[in-house]
Amino acid sequence: MSLNPRQYDVRELRRIADAPRDGADEAPRERPLRQPNRNRAEQAARSAAFTELLQRQRGARLSGGGDRSGAGDRPYLTAIPASPEAEHEIGEWLGYLVDAGGHVRSRDALSYYAELGWVAADAVEALRRRLEGFDASRYDRPFTPADHRISLVSIVRIASCASES
Repeated sequence: MSLNPRQYDVRELRRIADAPRDGADEAPRERPLRQPNRNRAEQAARSAAFTELLQRQRGARLSGGGDRSGAGDRPYLTAIPASPEAEHEIGEWLGYLVDAGGHVRSRDALSYYAELGWVAADAVEALRRRLEGFDASRYDRPFTPADHRISLVSIVRIASCASES
């Protein structure tokens, strides 16, 4: 009768092979086990969102031509659109900001986006009023460049809701 390794527990196979062990339950390894990447899904989402932003910007440039009064002008978000899609996007985005960085950092980020010319001052005030409706953050960490890219994509999505209606 032959041994089928798939039918045995690893510890049992080591006992059969009389393999030496360094620790209580581990055999020596050539290289350490790779830790699972818990942020892989988040990284994929950020990459997809940034790709979408680039495609939207290229489309705006191609369709806008030389006229600068189109969708490519800054600020990208001049006012909050009155549509269910825009409300959904705003809720998702502000929820993400508050969850990642807290209320204070989210307010600071909105001011920063106004300085960059992404959001108009009136829209920033409307967004700040909505921040208070969100629960306290889970992480409360400083924003990363990837977080700001997600914000830019969200801003462009919200602005596109105004152009679709």
